[in-house]
Amino acid sequence: EEEAFLVSLYRFMKERRTPIERIPHLGFKQIDLWKIYKAVEKLGAYELVTGRRLWKNVYDELGGSPGSTSAATCTRRHYER
Repeated sequence: EEEAFLVSLYRFMKERRTPIERIPHLGFKQIDLWKIYKAVEKLGAYELVTGRRLWKNVYDELGGSPGSTSAATCTRRHYER
């Protein structure tokens, strides 16, 4: 399932002419694209996470540093890209 997701994601991004050339980082850790997708899905998908302001929860699920003040915003931006 994870591999199929990643293949589909890379294909989608390439088709819209914004290929993933390198995996983004959050703090000093590389983002696990599957894990961020599943975390958002678990909380009800993008619209719900954004509407209920749950991006900090997604960041925490990824194992982010608790002291980061811009964690929610950075997590959301990476997901949107």
